[in-house]
Amino acid sequence: MPIYMDVHNVPGAKSRDVAEAHRKDLLHQDEYGCKCMTYWIDEQRETIFCLIEAPDKQAVEELHGKAHGLLPHKIVEVNNTIVESFLGRIYDPSEAQVTGDGLKVFIDPSFRILLITQTIDPILLRYKLEKEKANELLDRQNQTVRKNLLQHAGREVEHEGNGFIISFSSAAKAVACALAIKHEITHDDAKTIGFKIGINAGEPIEKSSKLFGDTIQLAASLCAIAKDHRIAVTNSVKDLVAKDHFQNGSGHFFTLTPQDESLLKV
Repeated sequence: MPIYMDVHNVPGAKSRDVAEAHRKDLLHQDEYGCKCMTYWIDEQRETIFCLIEAPDKQAVEELHGKAHGLLPHKIVEVNNTIVESFLGRIYDPSEAQVTGDGLKVFIDPSFRILLITQTIDPILLRYKLEKEKANELLDRQNQTVRKNLLQHAGREVEHEGNGFIISFSSAAKAVACALAIKHEITHDDAKTIGFKIGINAGEPIEKSSKLFGDTIQLAASLCAIAKDHRIAVTNSVKDLVAKDHFQNGSGHFFTLTPQDESLLKV
């Protein structure tokens, strides 16, 4: 049966209120052939994301309508493996607090900082260089990325074709990871394989129907125009990290003005 993620934008949403709504969903889920797997609540951003196994989107809407009346603003079909890679879980966190009246209350935002890497297409690179040389450079890059993402608490979401997608819950760790990778991959090697890094932050569902699709697309667009072995960083990420971090190492980063960056989102 398909798995869906939906988003609710609820002003003033609090963790206990969401836990109560989730309990009501559980009481009615069998009536609609659904299984409510878990949710993410971000009180600061006033967003709630639910993960539900269901026959179709209509069943999700009808379940929420019957249980508590909070209809989702958008529903997308997702892959549970990809969800877990981005967000770290597909069921309630094991450490969640259970109140005296049996409510499982927790705050776990779904907002993530995504680091993406790009290289020249491996097939083209092997055509451009000797196959052995190309494979050596790509393998060394892969090892460097994987070593550093582990050291900085990143989660490898995807590695296909010409790059990685890595998920972080901390902007500081994402930037530190990018800097560590940059320092280990020489400028010459980066130029040869077209290696670039982009960092952006966002929610699982925005305009795109692909999980974190908008966040990934903007990071990729910045990568495409970044030069001189600099890390492409969006303003949303820059705002999450201490200003002096960028001032002291401004030569390592590439950013656009907020106005120019907004043009890439169109």
